[in-house]
Amino acid sequence: MARLLRKEMVSGYLLEAEPHIYHKKQKPAWLDSFLCMDFLGACMIHEGRKSELNVYCIDCDAGMCESCVSADAHSSHKKLQIYKHVHRDVVLLPDMQKHIDCSQIQPYRCNGKKVLAINPLPHSGRELNSGEKCKVCHRIIFKPSIYTYCSISCKVTAVSGNLTSSDPPYLAPKKPKKKPLLKTSVDNTESPTKRVNKRKGVPSRAPFF
Repeated sequence: MARLLRKEMVSGYLLEAEPHIYHKKQKPAWLDSFLCMDFLGACMIHEGRKSELNVYCIDCDAGMCESCVSADAHSSHKKLQIYKHVHRDVVLLPDMQKHIDCSQIQPYRCNGKKVLAINPLPHSGRELNSGEKCKVCHRIIFKPSIYTYCSISCKVTAVSGNLTSSDPPYLAPKKPKKKPLLKTSVDNTESPTKRVNKRKGVPSRAPFF
C-alpha cells in the first residue's frame, strides 16, 4: 500500500506529515528470523579475530562478521550491531527503535548504553508477584508501571496473540511528533541610526569695525 507524504499550512506554520502507517501491528518480514538467529558464533567464510558474527544485515537477513560488513556489497544495507549482556544477545535501543515500536519493552544497561534483550534473559533474583513479571515469560520486570515485556520476542509473542490491529501492543514504529517549521519573514523596520549634525557652511569670522 502506498505511503503518502503531505504538507499542511496551519496558522503560518508549515507542517510536514510523516508517511502514514496503515497497520499498527505491521511486523517487518525479517523480524522472526532475527529473533531465532544465533549470534556471536564463528563466521563460515572468514577466519581470525574479526570473524565473530556480531552484526545482523536486515537486507540480507543474515548474521555477519566485521569482514563481511566491510565488503562493498553491504555498504548501503541496513544493519544492527549485536552485543552480549549476561550471556544473551542484545541490541541498542536507539537502533531497534528505527524499525519497531519498542515501548513497553524493558531496557537494560550495558556499558553505559540502553539495550534491549532479543530473547528473555536468564531468571534471577527473588520470587516476585504477578504484577512484577513479564506478561509472557514471567521474568523480572523492574518497573512494571512502565514496562510490560522483558524482551523483543516477548512483545512479538503478545502482538501475535491479539486479533485486531486497534489494540495495543503495536509493532509499527511510532511516528515522531510533528515539528513546526516557522516561515521566515523579512523585517522591514529600519534599524535606528545615529543622528549626525552637519554644518550648513564654513564658519567665517565677524568683521571688525
